[in-house]
Amino acid sequence: MKKLSILFLPILMLLAACGETEQERAQQQEREMQLQMQMVETTPEFNDQMGDLLNRYFDLKDALVESDAETAKEHTETLKTTAENVDGDGLNEETLALWVSFSEIIVSSSNELIPLDDVDDQRYHFEYISDAMIDMVDTFRPIGYEVYHQSCPMVRGGSADWLSREEQIANPYHGDRMMRCGEVIRIL
Repeated sequence: MKKLSILFLPILMLLAACGETEQERAQQQEREMQLQMQMVETTPEFNDQMGDLLNRYFDLKDALVESDAETAKEHTETLKTTAENVDGDGLNEETLALWVSFSEIIVSSSNELIPLDDVDDQRYHFEYISDAMIDMVDTFRPIGYEVYHQSCPMVRGGSADWLSREEQIANPYHGDRMMRCGEVIRIL
């Protein structure tokens, strides 16, 4: 038994020494974020367009909070048009590629949402729009005010996130059925 312990002790020490610590993982994530920020260079004009796009998104979110399918369609049309008309002049190649990837999701999901009359069906596609908008705000940081990244743990057997101007939860995935279901998970 003693011989067995002596054999396993160096192996355990080696495994412990090779594993990443929490601090090392955090440092690695910080380095990755700094690298991404170096890659992402925007212009004031682009940031203004992103701010306008975010306002169109908030209009859509508010319509879904109110469970107003017709207004949600109208705001989705405006959101889609705004995304399609973003001018990427002055952006470097990497930043433009990131914008195009977000834009494609926003436009595609908007195209899926617009013809729908049922607000719950619209909310399904809003989830994809929200994910793209959250990533867009995280990547470009185009605004000079606080935006609340919020989440509801009870959306279609999982959770779903959205952005809000207000800290108080107004759930676009449930509207008046579960208006306050969710939490602020971070402030951007």
